[in-house]
Amino acid sequence: MITHCISTHNNLPYLKLAVQSVRTHSYWKDAPFVIHAENCTDGTNEWLAKNAGKLGIEYHIENDGDRENQRGIGGGIDLCVSQVKTEFVNILHSDFWVGPNQDIELLK
Repeated sequence: MITHCISTHNNLPYLKLAVQSVRTHSYWKDAPFVIHAENCTDGTNEWLAKNAGKLGIEYHIENDGDRENQRGIGGGIDLCVSQVKTEFVNILHSDFWVGPNQDIELLK
């Protein structure tokens, strides 16, 4: 199986579409999902808290305004990947749309 990972910052409308596409089009509909949200002020944190259980998402929220200690997209993905328990990882951006069976095709 594969774990889907996303790092995001203030991209909630597209994040919702990305998660929906993964849950709708993946071969493994219940594959683990890890999302890192950093310094979001657009409702992302609240949306994750409200929908994580329903969508099977493990999430990590960081709200550190200190720019010197921010992870950024690369550091956010590193955090997500460090939480993965499956053999394979699918690194996505929060504005990606996943087509049918993208996960199993990726593994091929």
